[in-house]
Amino acid sequence: MNIVTCIKQVPASSDVQIDPITGVLIRDGNNTKMNPYDLYAIETALRIKAETGAKVSTITMGPNQ
Repeated sequence: MNIVTCIKQVPASSDVQIDPITGVLIRDGNNTKMNPYDLYAIETALRIKAETGAKVSTITMGPNQ
C-alpha cells in the first residue's frame, strides 16, 4: 500500500496581509507552521505504516522555505 499525504505551510499568526493587486498572502517576515490538520494526516499515515508496512510519501506546494 502507498499512502500519500499533502502538507502545507500556513501563517503562524492570524494577523496576515494580502497583496491587494495579486490577492496572494504577503509572506515576507511572517512566521509559518505546518497546517495542524496535515500533522494529523501524517500521524495517521505513519500509524498505518507501522501496522501494515505501507510506504508513506508527502507532497507539498508553496514557497521554498
